[in-house]
Amino acid sequence: MRFFILIALLAIFPCIAICDPLPSPPYYDAIMKIMAPLEYSGVPVMVKPQVTLSVNFNNWTWVLHNIHEYDAQGGIILEQGRYGLCAELATFLFEQIRPLLDGRYEVKFAKVTEPGFFPKDESNHIALLLVDKPNKQIYLLDPSFHKYASMKDLPEYHILSIQDTLSFVKDKSHDVFFGANQAIPLYIKNDFLLSFSVTSVDGKFDKGNFVFAISANRRNEATGHDIVLIGRRNKEFVDFEDKTLLNQLLTPDEIRVLFDKLKSWIEQF
Repeated sequence: MRFFILIALLAIFPCIAICDPLPSPPYYDAIMKIMAPLEYSGVPVMVKPQVTLSVNFNNWTWVLHNIHEYDAQGGIILEQGRYGLCAELATFLFEQIRPLLDGRYEVKFAKVTEPGFFPKDESNHIALLLVDKPNKQIYLLDPSFHKYASMKDLPEYHILSIQDTLSFVKDKSHDVFFGANQAIPLYIKNDFLLSFSVTSVDGKFDKGNFVFAISANRRNEATGHDIVLIGRRNKEFVDFEDKTLLNQLLTPDEIRVLFDKLKSWIEQF
């Protein structure tokens, strides 16, 4: 009976008998080993003593200073060798895999959509594209989510733009600039993305009307909600915490260090 079942299966699925397994992407084991310890998080970077924040109320902009670090050769430095946001992680991975590759391959930076947290066409999520020039095969490497596969096997990703390098790396910039109400992603945990922003209040953006906001977006949900607000409304101090969700997403030490940082910044104004 088992023999006839096997014959029937081979008739229906001939690849069980004759098809080789799909080949792994180039240098798969070596690249995944580099990628494995990397962790998408801006919290350890943002709370460092040298990272400061400034706000230009006239231009409705804000800046995080000294957020990027470089070594003597100009390579990006990750906090504790592993923490960073997508652009830093992609740059680090790019620098690490270049010695592995021969002239057959080239690597590009790509701005992409990612369905869970960065699904919109204005997404700033950065990944890498590895191009096998002779075979015209394209592979996507996303160190933020530890993914490495052929583009055809990742149909949920869509490429928005491609470039040879990222401008902040080319310029060796240490700062990042944002518009008021524009958020920087901070941390992904338990299917939530935490973001930080400096926001206006009731259409006003001045020393008496601004808020430091940390918001949480659940995977695959378009809108999130604020879990931390610290700032001023009509010159009056405002302070809000969603303690239940905050304690789910950050450790007590992370919460303490983050709040100390936010309070040190707000004392400037």
